[in-house]
Amino acid sequence: MIKDKKDKKITVLGFGKSGASSARRLAQLNNKVIVSESKGNESFDPELISDLQGMGVLFEFGGHSLSSISDSDLIIISPGIHLDIPIVVDAKKRNIPVISEIELAYRFLSKPIIAVTGTNGKTTTTTLIGEFLKAAGKNIAIAGNIGRPLVEVDDKNLDFIVVELSSYQLETILTFRPWIAAILNLTEDHLERHKSMDEYALCKSRIFMNQRKTDFIIYNADDPRVVNLLPKAEAKLIPFSKRNAFIKKDEMLIPGDHNLENALAAAQIALIAGVKIKVIKEVLSTFKGVEHRIELFTEKKGVKYYNDSKATNPDSTVVALKSLDEGKRNVILIAGGRDKGGDLTNLAKMIKASVKKAILIGEAAERFGKALKEHNFQDIIFASSFEEAVNISYSLAQNNEKVVLSPACASFDMFKNFEERGIQFKKLVNSLPQ
Repeated sequence: MIKDKKDKKITVLGFGKSGASSARRLAQLNNKVIVSESKGNESFDPELISDLQGMGVLFEFGGHSLSSISDSDLIIISPGIHLDIPIVVDAKKRNIPVISEIELAYRFLSKPIIAVTGTNGKTTTTTLIGEFLKAAGKNIAIAGNIGRPLVEVDDKNLDFIVVELSSYQLETILTFRPWIAAILNLTEDHLERHKSMDEYALCKSRIFMNQRKTDFIIYNADDPRVVNLLPKAEAKLIPFSKRNAFIKKDEMLIPGDHNLENALAAAQIALIAGVKIKVIKEVLSTFKGVEHRIELFTEKKGVKYYNDSKATNPDSTVVALKSLDEGKRNVILIAGGRDKGGDLTNLAKMIKASVKKAILIGEAAERFGKALKEHNFQDIIFASSFEEAVNISYSLAQNNEKVVLSPACASFDMFKNFEERGIQFKKLVNSLPQ
C-alpha cells in the first residue's frame, strides 16, 4: 500500500478537486509529487498552489510533458482526463500504473464502502442513503462524485462510507471493492468519451468487478441494460423494481417515478446496513431532494422556477419534464451546453408534448434545434448567453407556468461544473423583479 511506501515519485494528472486532494495526501506521506495540468496557473487558487509547493509538490501548467512522468512509479489521473491522450498512452507503454483518485483513496480505507453508480439518480440516491444511515445513528462520510474527494476521508471513527461514482472514476480502478454496489440505470451518456453504449456499460460494471460472494449488488430489475451486466457478478444480487415496490410514492415528499426508484435502491441498501423500515419511511416523509435536481427555488408573478442543472444528459431532462408535466404544455425550458452526442429522439418527443417554448444555449444549441424541428416542434428561441436565456424566460412566462433549467448537456462550455451553472441560474432569477 502507498501509505507504507515513502519516497516514491507520483504524477498527478489534473489539478481539479480530486487532483489537489490526491497531491496533498501523497505529499503528507513524503512521496515526490508532481502535478501536471493542461490549463494555465491563472485558472487556480494561488494560495492552494503555494500551500502545496510548501509541502514539496512540483507543478507544471499549460500542458502535460513527458518529463512529468519520467521515472514515475504511479500516475493518479483526474476523472475529466481522457485515457487516449498522448501522455497516458506513453505511460501505459512504460508500464506505469494509471489509477483514479478513487482507487488511491481505497488503499487508505478499512470501513465498509457503499458505492452508487448509474446514469441518473446517483446524487439523490447517495444522499438518501446517507440520510437513512444518519437517522439510524450511524457515523458516515459521503464522498466521490458528490461533495468531497474520497481521498480526503479518514474512516477511523466511521461506520460506513457512501460514495457516488461516475464512469470516469470507475474507468481506472484496480482493486476498489465496495461492500455494497448499486447500479441504478443505464441510458446514453458520455458517448463523446466512451464511444459506444457497450463501452459505457462496461465502465459502469467495473463497480462490482472485485466483489466477492459476501458482498451485495443492488440493481434495477426494470432496466434490461443493467440486468445484462450481472451474469459476471459474484456478489449477492438484490433487485429493486417499481412493479414490486415496498415504498409508495405518497409516502415520499420528492415527486416522480424516478425518485421512487432512487428511494427503493437507497432503502434496500439501508436495510442491509441495519436500518429499520420505520426509520426509512420517516426520512422519506421529510426528504426534500438535492440541490440542482428539479429544485423548486422561487416563485415570481405566479411562475415557478426550477433549477435542474444536474440534468447533464437528455434522459435526465426527459425525467424532469415527466415529473413536471401537467398535460398543459406550460413549461418554458432552458436547455443546451456542451453536447455529449447522445440520441435526442426521446427528448424531442417529450419537449413537443410538454414544453411551451424551448430556449437553447451553448455549443449544443444548433443540433438540439435541428432535432426539435425534425419532430415538428418550432417554438424555439436561440439565446446568445446564459443571462439572455434567463431574461427571455422571464419575459415569456405567465401565471401558473414553469421555467425550468434542465440543460440535457454538460456545462463546460460556459461553466466550471453543473453546480456553478445552477448557482448562476438561481442568482440571475432571484435578481429579477417580483
